[in-house]
Amino acid sequence: MRKGFLLLLAALLLAACSGQTALVEDLPAIYPDYIGVTVPAGIAPMNFNLPAEYSRVYVRVSGSEGGSLKVRGRWAKFPIRAWHALTERNAGGTLTFTVLGRRDGRWTQWRDFVMYVSDAPLTDYGLTYRKMPPGYTTYSRIGIYQRNIHNFDEDPILESTLTPGQCVGCHTANATDPSQFLFHLRGAHGATLIQQGDAREWVTTKTEETIGNVAYCYWHPEGRWFAGSINPVRQSFWTGDQRLIEVFDLESDLVVVDMQDHSLVVDPRLTDPDYLESTPAFTPDGRTLYYLRAKAYEVPREVEKIKYDLMRADFDPQTGRIGEIETVIPASAEGYSVTFPRPSYDGRWLMYNKADFSIFPIDHKEADLWLMDLETGETRPIDEVNSDFSESFHNWSSNSRWFLFSSRRADGLYVQVYLSSIDAEGHCTKPFVLPQENPWEYYHNTLYSFNVPDFTKARVEFDTRDVYREVFSDERVQATVKQ
Repeated sequence: MRKGFLLLLAALLLAACSGQTALVEDLPAIYPDYIGVTVPAGIAPMNFNLPAEYSRVYVRVSGSEGGSLKVRGRWAKFPIRAWHALTERNAGGTLTFTVLGRRDGRWTQWRDFVMYVSDAPLTDYGLTYRKMPPGYTTYSRIGIYQRNIHNFDEDPILESTLTPGQCVGCHTANATDPSQFLFHLRGAHGATLIQQGDAREWVTTKTEETIGNVAYCYWHPEGRWFAGSINPVRQSFWTGDQRLIEVFDLESDLVVVDMQDHSLVVDPRLTDPDYLESTPAFTPDGRTLYYLRAKAYEVPREVEKIKYDLMRADFDPQTGRIGEIETVIPASAEGYSVTFPRPSYDGRWLMYNKADFSIFPIDHKEADLWLMDLETGETRPIDEVNSDFSESFHNWSSNSRWFLFSSRRADGLYVQVYLSSIDAEGHCTKPFVLPQENPWEYYHNTLYSFNVPDFTKARVEFDTRDVYREVFSDERVQATVKQ
């Protein structure tokens, strides 16, 4: 059957051009590497490129459950509607790709490869992420963007050109629901923007009793509370060629914010000046708060001594009070650091980063993703996802069957967003980079890295018309400490 198809295809190509088709057993060197990945039905087309010496490409995609798709051009560019129909028809099945490339007037056909279509849906609207240029000292070109995962539409939520001199900080939706959305601005007019439904307000969370404004936040699932760490951030450059830059906190505390009255729950156990507390995350039932804790050292001189443990605290959703606290992973005693704990929204897993030290793993080549089974407490490195370069910030889809993460694996320099799926036993699939209409052109021409990616189940509705006036008017809601 395959031989007959190859002969027929070769004959068709010979009729279309005067060259001949060379059959090789190697897999095609496509960019990005989508060979053997698992994708959700209805995702944006998984377009790809051949190496530059190939002037034309011909691709036939056949579904195990029926349907096919053929394209030809300078790169493999699949029509969105036809691609959606093919993937939806083959959910739980496979797509087989036959690829031919033309170079110097001759066609080459490689061995077919397979892409798997998951039976786990990805119904979320898309992604949010921050894009940053490769500079280290200014805020001139930083923005928060949203991308429709089902096509290639990308729109800005807020760009720093609207807020000159202010750093557009980390953004957080409530369990992928953008009806509750917040982010922090650093700078002379810094504040935390909190949007709930159609209403938004700029809140100053720094008080006489706290060391600054909250920066890294996480919503409580009921929406009344969010936890935030207060992090005066600095950076230094390494000498030598092993590391480039190190980002660290001068000090760090953790508070819980009550949105009913803009008050802060300040617990002395989470504001100990001898320790750094950071990066909170609530469990889906709202009764447990995960966070990180490390002994404070002089920075930057002793930054390599800063190693974060994973902590767990009981939380009372009625009062916002912190109960019993325990150490979940004593990483510092074992010589490493834990960062970015993220429980899945179904309560089954907790994903985190492991690095040699520090809290910003994106600048650590050794940083990997790890997974904890919350039913058994067992942990393991996600070897099927990790690479030789840093894996960093990660988040879950609303149904907890997909996750995304940032990685430098493409070239060791720029950070890109990758997606993978997870099954009921915790097995993860080969990750794939966020699809683009022309991936080679997009990823090799951009000067931006992707930062703090997250899923959103719906489009973020954010009106930017009054942002400039609101930021520079300094009209703020002042938070107070809850008594």
